[in-house]
Amino acid sequence: MGAQSHARHQHNHDKAKVTIDCTVDERAYIKMLAAKAHMNLSEFILSYLRKDFPQERKPNKVTLDAMRESKEGKGIKCDSIEDFWEKMGMNPNA
Repeated sequence: MGAQSHARHQHNHDKAKVTIDCTVDERAYIKMLAAKAHMNLSEFILSYLRKDFPQERKPNKVTLDAMRESKEGKGIKCDSIEDFWEKMGMNPNA
C-alpha cells in the first residue's frame, strides 16, 4: 500500500466499506455518471441515498440561547428537584 493510499485510510477510520455486486457494464456506467457529476463512486451513490437518511435536527434559537446561558453559568440554579419544581411554578404531584 502506497504512502498516499495509507494516509487516506488513516483519515477514514470512522468509515465503513460497502460492497455492491453489479455487472462490469453497470460499474462502467455508474463510473461514467459519477465522473459526469464530478464525484467519485462513493459520493455519487451516497448522494442518492442521503436524501432518505434521517436528518440531523438542529437546535432552534431558544435552545441555542439556553445552551449558551448554561455554559456561561447563567440561568436558574436549583438546589434540589423540589427547588426546581417550585422555581418552574409546577406541582409535581398534580
